[in-house]
Amino acid sequence: MQLTLARGARCADGGCCPLPRALPVALARRAGAAQPRLLNENGDASGSRSERIAPAPSPARSGGEGWGEGKPPWLPLAGALLLSLLAIPAHATSEGASRITFFHEPSSSNDGITVIHPQLDVSAALGPSFDISAGYAVDIVSGATPQVFGPHTGVDAVSAATKFSDTRQEVKGGLAYTRPSAALSAGYSYGWESDYRSHTVSASTRTDLLDHNVTVALGYTHNFDSVCDNNNAAAAGQPLDYKPLASSAHCFHADMPDVVAHRLHIDTVEPSLTWTATPRLVAQLGATAQILDGFQSNPYRSVLIGRNHNTPQESLPTFRQRYAVWARGAYFFPGARLSLTAMARAYRDTWDVEAATGEIALQKYLTSSFLIGGRARYHTQRGARFYRDGRGYLLSGVTGRYWTGDRELSPMSNQLYGGRFAYVARPQQEKSSWYSEIEVAMKGEALLYHLDSPDAPNADRSSALLLQAAVAVRF
Repeated sequence: MQLTLARGARCADGGCCPLPRALPVALARRAGAAQPRLLNENGDASGSRSERIAPAPSPARSGGEGWGEGKPPWLPLAGALLLSLLAIPAHATSEGASRITFFHEPSSSNDGITVIHPQLDVSAALGPSFDISAGYAVDIVSGATPQVFGPHTGVDAVSAATKFSDTRQEVKGGLAYTRPSAALSAGYSYGWESDYRSHTVSASTRTDLLDHNVTVALGYTHNFDSVCDNNNAAAAGQPLDYKPLASSAHCFHADMPDVVAHRLHIDTVEPSLTWTATPRLVAQLGATAQILDGFQSNPYRSVLIGRNHNTPQESLPTFRQRYAVWARGAYFFPGARLSLTAMARAYRDTWDVEAATGEIALQKYLTSSFLIGGRARYHTQRGARFYRDGRGYLLSGVTGRYWTGDRELSPMSNQLYGGRFAYVARPQQEKSSWYSEIEVAMKGEALLYHLDSPDAPNADRSSALLLQAAVAVRF
């Protein structure tokens, strides 16, 4: 919803997440919406070149000099397209990009969830080796969601939904040092909303080997997050007596004793290996390891437990380790002016969520300026060891200290289908023009959820729609 930077604590595995950027954690917690992936199978960071509107026209690091000579004018773009699809870093020119994204997850019983997300990113080259970047993004979220998770059917059905709205803002900046065979980069972002604060620092490096045909990369990110919660000190450490946060009005005010701020630290390491096998074939392997330490529950959500209708606040473990391995490959078919990309990904964490994700994408040049594309993805996962559906918690209660109403911790699968269109305008004589290219793009994606029970979390929201328009100018 990565609409802004995802805080990976809320997504069960990452493959289940529909959007290229995230709903803010606290808003996603209130909405019960699918959180975008922080465990990114592409290895992307916010603002990475893989998030470009359309493939870059710059020459690819194919290791085969002159391979585009004597070919049609669109063919040299093939290598750049493959590298863009696999998120291989390239030296950036000055660029300004803006996009606006609309996301809607309708509900059969209430207003559902709506997100409007404008975003602006700029970057510039500081001499031949340094690049600087900055960005600003906003999530405007509104909708309705039940604050108590319970059965959706029968005499004990929970149907009342509470309307809410909130806004999250984020600023970010980065600096990169690039040499012909290596690069270093570092970045910082700060996101804030009424009940959540997040400071993020990141660093990455890459090295090209074997005549630029192999790229080894390593990225690291640390989140310093603060989550507002109800002050449950009176419960004396008994989770069944915890009460949910009723409002964010007093959050992050030191003189308000009815609320507290919990810490959440997230460490993420992402190594990857990219091989340019031929000018037409690129393959990539990678992994993600992540450790979350701190408050990870939804402070607003209660769970209906037992026949006595006790409704304590959701309770999740404060420690989690998440691991993913993935492989991607891209091939360009010059006769059809078409690229094919495939991805497979496996995931497991210490809450016993296991998942598998597969994706296939096509992009085709209609002319040297027009590009169309489409993609399809399938994701399936099993639930966390402490998860039960709403009727299970009602009839059987809980064993242990943990219970949840989070859809991303339930057994589920989803399918995503999408298409995109891009137009790239380039001046006939670049040296005499104020720009080197302008890109305009639009895309739409539909997400279909398949839950294992009519009493699963968010069973009333079985689909979602994403629409995005974007423009970028490069100099």
